[in-house]
Amino acid sequence: MNTARHALSAACLSSALAAAGAAAAAPDPAQASFDQGVALMEAGRFDEGCPAIEQSQKLDPRPGTLFTLAECEALRGRTATAIARFDEYLALYPTLPPKQQRNQGDREQSARKQREALAREVPGLRLELPPDAPPGTAVTLDGRPLAPTAIGALLPVDPGKHVITAQAPGGPAFERSVLVEKGENKTVALEVTAPPPPPRQPPPPPPSESADGAAGGTGSGAAGAPPAAPAHGAGDGGRRVAVYLAGGLGLTGLVVGGVTGALAMERKGVVDRNCAGAACNREGKTAADAMKALGLASTIAFGVGIAGAGAATVLLLTEPKPTSAGASGGAWIAAGVAPVGSGGAALDVRGAW
Repeated sequence: MNTARHALSAACLSSALAAAGAAAAAPDPAQASFDQGVALMEAGRFDEGCPAIEQSQKLDPRPGTLFTLAECEALRGRTATAIARFDEYLALYPTLPPKQQRNQGDREQSARKQREALAREVPGLRLELPPDAPPGTAVTLDGRPLAPTAIGALLPVDPGKHVITAQAPGGPAFERSVLVEKGENKTVALEVTAPPPPPRQPPPPPPSESADGAAGGTGSGAAGAPPAAPAHGAGDGGRRVAVYLAGGLGLTGLVVGGVTGALAMERKGVVDRNCAGAACNREGKTAADAMKALGLASTIAFGVGIAGAGAATVLLLTEPKPTSAGASGGAWIAAGVAPVGSGGAALDVRGAW
């Protein structure tokens, strides 16, 4: 291992010296970062040297810098990252012009050998979600989001500690740290907590009377629902008053009809004593006229009395029974007295039930 490391260090040093010589006339940040990274790498400070070389590659991408970065990551112990860098170099090498390929020397063969040796040491990590994980659950590995196709697959990782998170849309994040060793394959079952259900909204309050009035008939008609039936008892007072009025009117009519009828009979006796056929003296004629007037009044009073009593009776008999709040009620009735001819009256009752 020491012999290989010394050989690797010598190769890196020669690459660094060649690059430094080429850039001596025109120093730039990429070259300065590369020189610093190689110096730290030679000192065994890989955790500082590799990031410096990586920065140089970002500033000025070059095949030699990429190859040196792959070797640094391998010495650092980040086997999966080193393999990824060697793969980048091997994919780039065939695209180089022949002259530039010759300048690379034996780096292609070295990259293949080192990659093959590292592949046996690369650990793998398989992440599994529960079957009931909601769609859209996000999974990250060391802060990097993973594609859905990566879930359940064996992912090459560097040896050491890794942090995995899983989070359902709108739910809390689940986080777990795992430690993997060289050549170890580990499966991690992730936990996912669904978001809490939204708070239940209280039912809207029933529309007030004023709101109904503001809405007008258009809103009610659009809904297609009949107007709410009044609660039982809302019209009972009016019906009872009508019964009392009709009954009182009927009783008064009957009393008046009886009194006027008695007076008319009394006048008939006077007419019989003072009239002979159609010829009457003064007293007889006066009694005859009074008898006709009283007879007509008695007839009308009896008619009104009968009509009032009948109306009161009908109202009582047709009084609606209590109904539930949702039952439809369309029963109605109306009664009255209508005159008939010159001296008669009739009870007029109309309704539906």
